Amino acid sequence: MADKNKLPNCLLLYGNEEYFIDYSIKYIKYKYIDKNYEDMNYAEFEKPASLKDYFEFAYTFPFMSEKKLCVIKEAGFFTSTGSLDKKEEDRLLNFIDENETCISIFVIKDGKADSRKKIVKKLKDNKAVFEFNRLTEGELTKYITEEFKKNNFKISMSDANYMANNTGYLEYESTVSLYHVNNEINKIMSYNKEKKNITTSDLDLLMVKSIESNIFRLVDCICENDKKSSFEILNEMLLNNTPEQYIFHMITRQYRMLYQYVMLQKKGYSYNEIMSKMKIKNFVASKLAKQSKNLNMETIEYYMKRFLEIDSKIKTGEIDSRVGLELISNGIIGTGTN
Repeated sequence: MADKNKLPNCLLLYGNEEYFIDYSIKYIKYKYIDKNYEDMNYAEFEKPASLKDYFEFAYTFPFMSEKKLCVIKEAGFFTSTGSLDKKEEDRLLNFIDENETCISIFVIKDGKADSRKKIVKKLKDNKAVFEFNRLTEGELTKYITEEFKKNNFKISMSDANYMANNTGYLEYESTVSLYHVNNEINKIMSYNKEKKNITTSDLDLLMVKSIESNIFRLVDCICENDKKSSFEILNEMLLNNTPEQYIFHMITRQYRMLYQYVMLQKKGYSYNEIMSKMKIKNFVASKLAKQSKNLNMETIEYYMKRFLEIDSKIKTGEIDSRVGLELISNGIIGTGTN
């Protein structure tokens, strides 16, 4: 998109990483639209039922500029569940060919373009369809490293990976976007202006750790029978308004994963095979591998039975969920076996 001469006049941007979509739009706007004439040359339309107003804007000549820019947000008619009036679709198809003065950006966030549609095929032929998906663990680690580097900060790859796995971005069904990751990066840089070298201790001091990351820490402490640290982590999560029942659910889920990991290990599967079978990332697998060293199948089974007992007592009102969590974090479940 950076080459002004090659930018198509009609583009389709979609995917589930909204930061990259927004950044692309801002970059194109910065490149083509003079702020002094923005009111005349820039327009946005959100979920338009009809393209009448869009065409009215797009067909008028730009004012004191070579180009106008129009952004059509949530352009659902590009997806399999949406559609355009036949006349409007034909008009848009023709407009893509004849348009020279208005850059049109059609946007779908959290959706997918339907490649069977004639309009999508045409834009693909013009190399004007761009998909922006969430980053993988490796991509996010690299992104964090580069963001620090371009601001003259240093961070090791291992610390960047540690940060990537503690932001919540990589978690299953995560709603955390790169906006949150960037906020964390900026906060860390602001605090370390003089130092310029970011360490693990800087990250631990400043980062708001994700729920999943805190659950890993909590389970680590429970496995090690570290009651003091368990209570501190639990208290931190509750102070951050993490729902008690959700914490309980996540601890139980973690032990189920540990059970599955140990079972597959006993069956002779390698580390990589276990990752593949469980469909988990390397960071999660490495945590499970570490935690499983302190546990055997019988101990995990015992823990899970106690979780069920505590859960039953919470549901029947015998104890409240906060007391149930404190019973777990204080290591009471670990006293019956080893």
